[in-house]
Amino acid sequence: MRAFVDRTLAALAGLALRGFFRGIEVVGRERIPRDAPVLVVANHFNALVDAALVVHALGRLPRFVAKAALWDRVWRRPFLWLAGLVPVYRRQDGDDLSGNRSAFSTCQELLVRDKAVALFPEGAVSLTPTLAPVRTGAARIALGARSEGARGLRVLPIGLTYEDRVALRSRALVQVGEPIDLDAEIDRFVEPGASSDEDNHDAVRRLTGEIAERMAAVTPEAADTREAAVLGRASDIALRPHGRVPPRTVPLADRERVARELAHASPEDRERLLDLLARYELDLSLLGLRDAYLVGRYRAGRLFRLVLLTALALALVAPFAIAGAVINALPYWGVHWAGRVIRNPLLKGTARLLSGVALFPPTWIVVAWLAPWDGWLPRLAIIAASPVLGLVAVRALEAVVAVARSWRGWITLIERGDDLAQVRADRKRVVALVHELAPTALGDQTRDAPPTPARESGGGGGASGS
Repeated sequence: MRAFVDRTLAALAGLALRGFFRGIEVVGRERIPRDAPVLVVANHFNALVDAALVVHALGRLPRFVAKAALWDRVWRRPFLWLAGLVPVYRRQDGDDLSGNRSAFSTCQELLVRDKAVALFPEGAVSLTPTLAPVRTGAARIALGARSEGARGLRVLPIGLTYEDRVALRSRALVQVGEPIDLDAEIDRFVEPGASSDEDNHDAVRRLTGEIAERMAAVTPEAADTREAAVLGRASDIALRPHGRVPPRTVPLADRERVARELAHASPEDRERLLDLLARYELDLSLLGLRDAYLVGRYRAGRLFRLVLLTALALALVAPFAIAGAVINALPYWGVHWAGRVIRNPLLKGTARLLSGVALFPPTWIVVAWLAPWDGWLPRLAIIAASPVLGLVAVRALEAVVAVARSWRGWITLIERGDDLAQVRADRKRVVALVHELAPTALGDQTRDAPPTPARESGGGGGASGS
């Protein structure tokens, strides 16, 4: 029963994430142990969405450690049991911490049985996009499990990064860090002759420090959300390739690598970057431009070909996209408004994820029930097809938006051709400073070269972007 529930919840998490995010990048998945007990430690930026991403990366449902306050509402308890959550008590909630002995014992028993356990050792969801102080619970669970007989135990750090943790159809990055092989590395944490269990406070402290260090290596670093936005935006500009129409989105893994190195620059250099970026963004805003417009190679022939191919593709999928839009429109708007009703930005993503799980499946069941075809097989087919059709509708809409933006970029560059010299110069300054401050992360990345100014061309017209 437990295994069936775990597989079902893992499948639901994956399905929900496919609709919630436009893209999810997982880096380092090969580091996830498949035949050993695993204690997952992850940063906590987005409440329940964090847990869903951990499940997606692992490919299975671990037993999560969660604050005991969740069990205060009786109606939640069946769902918490279904998810297999283990309650842990926190001082900030006014709990009696002696209850954690039982929680730790449960986790240790699971690890002895070669299961996976996951927790967020910062202890709370963080509004600041950087790793908060790591608490000792993970180290105590790991050392206790090893002393109870868990062999081959790995402590696996996972870093979660969000392009926008509030917006629907943004992107997420999951970085799997280097695991701690507790058997192989135990001598680093336990002095000769000392006990190697959770009562060894020095060992707990050392292991906690190592966990924090490995988590920090895969977790974003920024003083606040503004700085995170500045570093990410500057990294995007420096990494964006030239000549693509529609422009290729910079992978989050690449952007995060550059942003992390920028975060280590001096405060003066980061302020200098902010000033240059603000000037460049103001230029773009005044001219009605996007950064992507300046690096695309816009020509009339290429754009007409893009429009034609997109139109043909849309014609092929139009019946499926329309059906998906009709079936999923009401639950989609329910998810959209669920995020608006919740005022706490840390809980908006959770509200949308939960409302999606609550609204979409019942809608698919109702549609299948109202369908004119009798028999359980056609109805099951409708239920199975509904989420696929919904994704087809979303992707079709996103393709239309991408083409519309490319067309608008071409027109804008033609209309603003005489005003582009300054904005291109400001862009070059931003890119040059990013290269100066993050040379290791950028490597041999080609520096920004000023594209050929947009111009009208004879024989049908066109514009060259780079």
